[in-house]
Amino acid sequence: MALHTDADMAAQLERTLIGAYAGAADLGESLAVAARVEPGDYGAWHREWSAAGEAAADAAATARTAGLAPLARHGFLRAAEYWRQSYFFRRDDLDDDRVVTAYRRQRDAFRDALPLLPADVEPVDIPYDPVPINGYFFQPAADPRPRPTVLLAGGFDSTAEELHKYGVWAALDLGWNVLTWDGPGQGRLLVEHHVAMRPDYEHVLRALVDWTLARPGVDPGVLFLIGRSLGGMLALRGATGEHRIAALVLDPGQLDFVSRFVSMFSAEDWQKILDADPDLDRQLEAFLDGPRNRFFYGSRMAAMGAATFGEWLRILATFTVEDRARSVTCPTLITEGEGDFASQSERAFEALTCEKEIRRLPADLGTGGHCCGLGQLIWQHVAFGWLGTVLARTPTRT
Repeated sequence: MALHTDADMAAQLERTLIGAYAGAADLGESLAVAARVEPGDYGAWHREWSAAGEAAADAAATARTAGLAPLARHGFLRAAEYWRQSYFFRRDDLDDDRVVTAYRRQRDAFRDALPLLPADVEPVDIPYDPVPINGYFFQPAADPRPRPTVLLAGGFDSTAEELHKYGVWAALDLGWNVLTWDGPGQGRLLVEHHVAMRPDYEHVLRALVDWTLARPGVDPGVLFLIGRSLGGMLALRGATGEHRIAALVLDPGQLDFVSRFVSMFSAEDWQKILDADPDLDRQLEAFLDGPRNRFFYGSRMAAMGAATFGEWLRILATFTVEDRARSVTCPTLITEGEGDFASQSERAFEALTCEKEIRRLPADLGTGGHCCGLGQLIWQHVAFGWLGTVLARTPTRT
């Protein structure tokens, strides 16, 4: 059953419904908010989710004042998720006040929830050029005992705050630490500083690993890297140049972006695109016609720092792990929800020469679609169960 008659809105509603696993969304409330929006009405989408975020934050503040911490916690987490959802279809213009305001509201609401969470969570700033990488370090408890640590890489439109829905609590339940962050082209680095995504993610990962290993409570021999959505490519690229990772999980596997577009052009025209032919570049701007295309492509152009569609294609051509995948040395698991539009899992699996495994999760189990759709508990069982087998044969510090 479709969640919404607008396919893009249905996909994003599903993403909010996943928040229910972490107490960050109410199923009925979320369905009702989305149902009030007509297909393609991005203005109404922003208004309805903003109103829901405001209402959840008000309820959370009232509960906090009354000393009802669990109610306040879930209220602030709902507010953060709804505010994040509100600006999703506006991200082609990073200077739009609706984007900046909603981003900050989702961040602030999430931080209001931190003292109320059943874990020790610290907002962090990790040294990086040109601006520090912001994120969150989650620990089951604030103690110096060395623990396995998961580095959780998000996707094109993830924020460091949102990532708690995608595996953080599974790791905490196992007694492991987790680091989430906004890398170049994501969250604060993108919205507030306009720092674009970069293809050589090994440089980003190196900074994250250096910082993590300097913290107390981290077992230096047990760093797990998980990449979800676009993070499946970023994590893979990062692991090709950072060998302090004990195990890698990709959901799904991806090797490049640009092959999805190359097939749309003749060999001659593709070469013209790479050569920045001005006439063809002007023609390519037609890809941005209409609100949906302007959002869909424009948000990706903004994340990668491209001013034109042709420039974006040339940037996309630099995002590849095709010739580097063999450099990954740690055990690697690739998971793939049936029908995941972003998946290049088979290609990625074949390119790897390390110890590797691929697990396909079928739609008839509820795990179909991008990042295994609403089947997040099943995905967690597969991914973290596999990491547990790696941990069982990895020497740890006590």
